[in-house]
Amino acid sequence: MENAESQNLDLHFAKLSTDNQFATCLVAERQGAVVGVAGGAGLNLTLEELGVTKVEIARRIRLLDFLAVRPTDRGAGLGTLLTTTLLDRFRSNGARLVVAHLAAGRHDLVPVYTAWGWTIGPRGAGLPIQIGSDPLVIGDAPTLRGAWKALAPGVRATSLPGIRVPVVTGAA
Repeated sequence: MENAESQNLDLHFAKLSTDNQFATCLVAERQGAVVGVAGGAGLNLTLEELGVTKVEIARRIRLLDFLAVRPTDRGAGLGTLLTTTLLDRFRSNGARLVVAHLAAGRHDLVPVYTAWGWTIGPRGAGLPIQIGSDPLVIGDAPTLRGAWKALAPGVRATSLPGIRVPVVTGAA
């Protein structure tokens, strides 16, 4: 929060009117004007075969759903501050992994997320995550790039027998 003070920012978590108990929104204001917002929610995934409840998946795996910084405030570290603060909240609430989907045209985000310690996958490949006994690919739309970051020890990309790509394990 030291960076927030140096930029004269008021950071606060907004109260959301949603039934998603894992939805979180962080707002940055300067002199009453919103200058940045970051938000996310628990991953919404329901498959009976998983052997892990929908609530447990949402609690442990979060989606960084949006991040926006007012154009005149970009480049000063506000996006980093918002993301770091939001991920700290996710971690303190029991999340083990955070994922994001980067739009195909946003090549500028790849070095930013990489500098923040995220792993970025190729466009359209999705993100294989082991949930239950078998890996499951999420976010495999051709226009998206999957990104992920471990929030807990033991969450890592691992080679599994018979699967040619690394699978994120230890999240659920």
